[in-house]
Order: sequence, then structure tokens, then C-alpha cells
Amino acid sequence: MATRKKIVKKEKTQKARLASTKARQVKMIQKIKKRDGRVVDFDPKRIEEAVFKAFEASGQPDKKLAQEVAKTVLNKLNQKYKKNISKAIPTVEELQDIVEESLIEDGSAKVAKSYILYRQKRADLRREKQDILDKGEIDEVDKYFDPNALRVLKSRYLRKDENGKVIESPKELFQRVAVHTVLPDIVYDKRVTSKRVVGKKEIPMCPPSGTDQLGVLGEKRAVELEGKMRIGDYYLNRFHAKGLYHCFDRFKREGKVKISWEKLVEMLKKNKFAKHQKRIDEFYKLMVSRDFMPNTPTIANFGSFLGMGSACFALNIKDSINSIMETLKRAAIVFKSGGGLGYNFSKLRPEGDFIKTTGGASSGPLSFMRLFDTMTEVVKQGGIRRGANMGIMNSNHPDIENFVMAKEGNKALNNFNISILVMPEFWECYKKNKPYPLVNPRTGEVQRYISAKILFDSIAYQAWESAEPGLLFFDKINEHNPVLKEMGPIVTTNPCGELLLYPNESCNLGSINLWNFVKENEKGKNEVDWEKLEKAVRLGVRFLDNIIDVNQLPLNEIEEMTLQTRKIGLGVMGLGDLLFELGVTYNSPKGRELMEKIAEFINYYSKEESVKMAKEKGAFPLFKKSSFAKGEMPVSGFYDKKSWNFEWKKLAAKIKKFGIRNSYTTVIAPTGSISMIAGCSSGVEPVYSLVYQKSVAVGSFYYIDPVFEHHMLREGLFDEDLITDVVNSKGTVQNINYIPPKFKKVFVTSHDIKPEDHIKSLAAFQKWVDSSISKTINFPRTASVGDIKRAYLLAHELGCKGVTVYRDTSLKKQVLSTEGAGKKTDPFVKTQGKKKKSEKESGLQRLKDEKAEGMAVYRDPSGVYMNGNGDNENGFVADKPTGKITKCPSCKIDLSFKEGCMSCPVCGWGLCA
Repeated sequence: MATRKKIVKKEKTQKARLASTKARQVKMIQKIKKRDGRVVDFDPKRIEEAVFKAFEASGQPDKKLAQEVAKTVLNKLNQKYKKNISKAIPTVEELQDIVEESLIEDGSAKVAKSYILYRQKRADLRREKQDILDKGEIDEVDKYFDPNALRVLKSRYLRKDENGKVIESPKELFQRVAVHTVLPDIVYDKRVTSKRVVGKKEIPMCPPSGTDQLGVLGEKRAVELEGKMRIGDYYLNRFHAKGLYHCFDRFKREGKVKISWEKLVEMLKKNKFAKHQKRIDEFYKLMVSRDFMPNTPTIANFGSFLGMGSACFALNIKDSINSIMETLKRAAIVFKSGGGLGYNFSKLRPEGDFIKTTGGASSGPLSFMRLFDTMTEVVKQGGIRRGANMGIMNSNHPDIENFVMAKEGNKALNNFNISILVMPEFWECYKKNKPYPLVNPRTGEVQRYISAKILFDSIAYQAWESAEPGLLFFDKINEHNPVLKEMGPIVTTNPCGELLLYPNESCNLGSINLWNFVKENEKGKNEVDWEKLEKAVRLGVRFLDNIIDVNQLPLNEIEEMTLQTRKIGLGVMGLGDLLFELGVTYNSPKGRELMEKIAEFINYYSKEESVKMAKEKGAFPLFKKSSFAKGEMPVSGFYDKKSWNFEWKKLAAKIKKFGIRNSYTTVIAPTGSISMIAGCSSGVEPVYSLVYQKSVAVGSFYYIDPVFEHHMLREGLFDEDLITDVVNSKGTVQNINYIPPKFKKVFVTSHDIKPEDHIKSLAAFQKWVDSSISKTINFPRTASVGDIKRAYLLAHELGCKGVTVYRDTSLKKQVLSTEGAGKKTDPFVKTQGKKKKSEKESGLQRLKDEKAEGMAVYRDPSGVYMNGNGDNENGFVADKPTGKITKCPSCKIDLSFKEGCMSCPVCGWGLCA
């Protein structure tokens, strides 16, 4: 009985405490007024965060002191409004004034100064954003993005009227994209469609040949529907209506729809699909939070005119003039829509080969590549993206030597990246120094033999001299290709080489910003927020899969093929910033261990979610004929059980039972513009430079890596001298003597890292990535041809699917002069059993023996033709003495080479963008 009385008394005490707490909460400020007029819930924790930032900026990161000051501020605020506290709504400015006052009274003059400077900086930042967006006050979305991100959004993505005036805010942009991406969920709704196919007769996927696009809703009808259909609080514009009709029309042709289009419209007018607003909100927040960004076409086109969300495609080229010209026409259509293309030219007969129909001789693949290059130059893409091509040739094609030299000095094929697909038999010939057979694709017979070693030397020299060609490894690309038996080997990629595609296939890309997934643990140390990352991965997979269904692709054949494999490319960006935050060195075993763990994590949960979608919507059509159905996976890590951190065996069994929605789920693509929008480092690249200098008429501006700035402020090292010293050291701190060793160890940049360590990082990700990876292997300008050869061999040995190298300052527009130019002796070749030499004009100095492999080459042939001002006719800013391209033609800022492109880190301008 006594015990029961104690329990009752304890419960009463707890209730009294709870009531007291609630009473105190009522007597606290509940709301606050933002600068844009919005009234939001007041969060006292934000005061503590702001004060702590001021302590950090003054070199005194003291959390306890920050908490005490925050309490003082809160008490003052409540005291000021105590007479009517339940209805009081103070402004942000009032709150900040009290913070200033409290810091000064506390005796923290240095911290108060930092806070005042921080407050002024924020005010300047708001004004800068207002000027960029030409608006009176920035809203809650604008504040998430830095000024440079807003400039990129304004110049490339925000909708404009006929006079070029921006008619859309970033908030409206992300809303239109989110709505458009959710449209397939409406069509998949059980009230609209079922999985049942009507009748026994196979229903065609596409209308009769001759139409350029599927399911087009008339412009007049689309305009009539604008603003009348809705999903919860979101109203559909005319472009959403077109996208919805496109998706619905395909389902109708497949025999899956239960209702008519008119009925669906009526239901949307009555807001019958309001439950799908939750997914729109999720997609919207995923982008606005900068946790994830889809690729450029999705941001630019969804909810707008084109409606195409894919960036990359591949087309087939057969050995006939009809096929070549048909592909040329299709390529023009794709470029018009804003896509990039890859082709393998190896089916074309070699130069000089017999043509039966005319009795003449073939002009060869390179002549037709020039034709495609010219067409690309002619077709413009509305200012968002210019045409880009990937030209591929198999290493055993008779014209391979000419192909290697095709971009010598970057004087030709300016709209092409070129890569050599290294066939499996090449490696045996190289290692054993056996003659390497070149096969005529028309006859299938060996045409002649060459030295594999000298071919490899030539490839390495051209990469040293011009950053091209890249290498693709046939064996690694197809080793775990899930549809190899059904579709044959993959021999084509997109322009940047990371997307492994069949002809007429496309892929939708998006990247997770790893930097956003850092959290502070109980010990005050930064760590990866794996739970948050899992949620983003799952949502990102759904986002990309929906793009496949609503995508308005430029050609019927591309739509058909894309729907057969349903490839998506979930990638990452912000790795460099993440490692900085965690204090992990990029080029260290610990760094590579984390990279591999991240790649495995994302691949695992992307496939987990893809299986869930297969249960809901069905597996990709070729699933039963794929290796997935046999319990296999398209990543090499799956076959290294000792490295597993997840239940891969159980996942494989689940896939066998339920299927999987997407044949590929992961790829690491270039993130140029979207990483600028997200405000993070590019892809899986290390940070390229800690400080960029931009010089204008009134002085110099500096773009400083935010994590570096944050740490230097905490250490009391951040000042103008530091900025100047980093700029003079080409963006690195390794040679600045007053920087403590622990920071030099963490804040490494691209050129602080050895090429072999770049490749080891590439391999760490490739182990768990389905497709391939866009990453540049950076070399110093003093690197030798032998260094590049060793990098190629290491990349193949470690299981990479392709590799791109860049020697500092090697990229140029045109060559001013090359020492020793003249006639060169080609490798010995064997034709019909006889040795034969040939000579041709070339800038390549043939490497005669193995001694050349280890010889450092200090000569730098880089340069452009300049006018008297140091600029060339294309606007490149070049160094007068050397002729090298050094500055962006738009912002006059130092260029960087990463993700396979020479590009501007500020505006995104690039030679291959």
C-alpha cells in the first residue's frame, strides 16, 4: 500500500513538472518574423548556433560560453516582451541586436566584433543575392544557395521571357521539377492503371515509324489545362500536362490503363490524387536542401518546354553510307534536344578499303568523325549545353594508329572526346611483346600486325601531349555486365566515358552531396550520418526511376531501348569537402577505405530500393534474361566476400525472387554545374584548389573553400596574408611554413596527390559502382610518358573500367611549335608475313626503346595562337610568354581540370562542357 502511494505521488510530481515546463514554454517567445515577412516558429537553438559561430570566427570555439550567452539572450528577449509574450513576434533584427548587446556586456569584445562582422557579411550577402535575382527580398529557398549557385541558376536554368528577363525564382524552379518528376506516380496509381495487359496480342511500344516523339498533347489543349489540374497544393502547368499525357499514352498503348485521359483530367481537377503531394514535397526538399541534384536537363527541362531529363545517349553506326547519314540525322535531333552522344566507329571499314558498289576506296572512320564534328558545331543547343561527342575505336581496328593521332595538339575534332576501347587480346600481346593483329571489320580477317608496345607508347604520348585519347577496358566493362548474354558486349559510352551504354540507350543521372551528410557525435567529432544518407539514396533512386517514365526523349528507338534496361545513374559529389570535414586525408588508406564503404553503401541501398520498386511497378523487362536472375551482381565487390559490410547474399536472393527495377543503379558522372548549385566539390575529385582568385577592374575577389576557411578561423590563422600565400602557392598549403602539419595532412588538393593515389581512389569507388566513373588522374607538368603508361597499367590491374589522364598545362587550343616535327618512322608492321616500314607527318616523337619510359620530359608544347593582348580568337585568356590557356574567357579566373574537362570553378565554362 505504501509502495502504491509512493508511485501515485511520483506520478503527480512528474505531471506537475510537465505542467510547469509547458507553462514556462508558454511564457517564452513562440514566433519570430523573418526579413521576407514570413512568421515562423522560434527555435532557441538557433541563437546558440549563431553565437558559437561568432566564438569560432574569433578563434575561441567554446561551446559552454556560447550556451551561457545564448541563455542571456533568451532571457533578455523574454523579458522585453513579458507583458504580452504569448502574442509577441519579434523580428530577426531585434534578436540580433540583443545578441550583440549580450556579447559586449559579457566582456567578449573580440567575439562581439566577430559577430558584428558576421552580421554585416550576411547583410552584404543578402543584398548580393537580391541583385543577382533582381528581387526586393530573398525567400527561404534563396538563402540555402550561395551567390555563385544563384548566378548559375539564373544564367542556365531559371525560365526567362522572350526578352531574356527571368520570370521564375529558384523556389518555383524546384517546385516545377518536383511536380514533373512525380507525374508517373499518378499514372501508376491503381485507380489509373494495372499491370494486366489487355488481350493476348502483343501491344506495340511505339506508334508507326515516322513520328519523332511519342504521346504529344496538343499545345492548345495543354494551355487550356494549365492551372486547372492539381496534386494537393501543387497546380500543374501546361508542360506538366504534356508530360503526364506522354506517360499515360504509353501505358495506354501497353494495355495497362483502366480509365480514359478525360477521366484522369477530371480526377486531377477534383484533386483526387492529393496523397501524392507527399512525394512532391520529398523530392522538392531533397533538391532545396542540396542533399541531391538531378542532372542539368532535368533541372532545365522538367516542367518546361522540352520535357527531356536525360543528358547522355549512344547511337549505332554501321558500315554503310545510309547508316552513317541516318545516325548523323539522329545525332542532330539529339543535340537539338540538349543531349550528348557516344559512338563506336569500329564497324566502319578502314581508310583505303574496297567499296564493292562503286569500285572505289573508303575514306575511313576519321573522315566521318570530321563530318559529325562539323554537324555538332552547326547545331546549337539554346545556350544551356553545346553538343558533345565521344568517339570510340577498338584497339584492333586497322586505322587505330591514325585514330590515336586524331586530336594531336587539339587542332581537330574539337567537339569530340576520343577513347580507345582496349580489347582483351591486346594485353597478352603487350606483356609478351607479341605482334598485335589488326582486323578489318568488313571481312573479319587480320589485315596486318603491329607492335602492341609501340601502340601503347603512342597512346601514352598523345595523352601526355594533348590529354587524349582516354582508355576504356573492354574486359572490365563487360565482366559483370548483367545483360551481356542477351544484348552482347557494351562498346560505347557517353561523352565523358562514365556511362556504359548500348546503342539507342540513355541514362538519367543525379548526384548525392556527401558533404551534407556530416553530423557531430556525442564526443563532438564529425562523422557520416549514415541513416540520413540511406534515406537520400532511396529517395534519389525513386526520383531517377520516375524520370524514365515521364521522359520525353527525342527518338522512339531511344525510348524503347531505355525502357528495356531502365538504367539509372545515382552518383555523388562533395567527397572532397566531406573528407575535409572528417579530417581524413584523401590519399591515405583510411580515405580509400571510407570511399569504398560509401560506394558499397550507396550501391546496396540503391538496389534495396530498386527491388521495392520492382514489387510495386515491375522489374526491368530484360530481368529474366539477365545475370540478376541467376543471383549475380554487376559489381566486382560482390565477388570479394571478405570486403562485404552488408547482406549481399540475401539481397541477391531477394532480387532473384522479386526482380529489380533498374539494370544499373549507380554511376559517378561529372557534376560541374550541379555541384556549383549545391556549393560543394565536384564528384569524387579531391578539392582542386583551396583559394581561387578573380581579378576585376576594381580589385581582386577570392573564392575560398568553406571548410578550409572554417578551420583556419577556428585556429586564428585566417587573414589576408593566408589568402595571398595560398594563391601564390597555386591553391595549396603544403609549402606554407606556418600551417600546422595536421592541417597540411588533411587539406590536400588535386596536385598534391600522386597519380597512383588518384588511381587507387578511382579503383576504390569502381569496386562498388555498376557503370563507370568520371575522374581525372592529375599529373604534374614534369611527368614523363612512362608515368602515364604506368598509370594506365595500374588502372587496368586494379579493375577500373576506364581512365582519363591530364598533365598540368597540356591542354591547348593549337600548337605554336613542336620541336623535332617532321617525318617519323612508324612501328614495324607485319603484312602478309613481311616486315614493312611507313612514314607520315606527325608531331609525335616516336619512343624508340624502353629507355624512354623512365625519362622525364620537361618540354611543354602547350600554347594557343594569341592576339596582341594575350587572347586568342576564341576568347581564351592565355599566358603571353608560353601561350597556355590559363583563364576563363568569362570570369578571367584560373581554370581547373577535373572530371575530364578544363573548366572554370566559378561559372562552369569548359572546353568540353
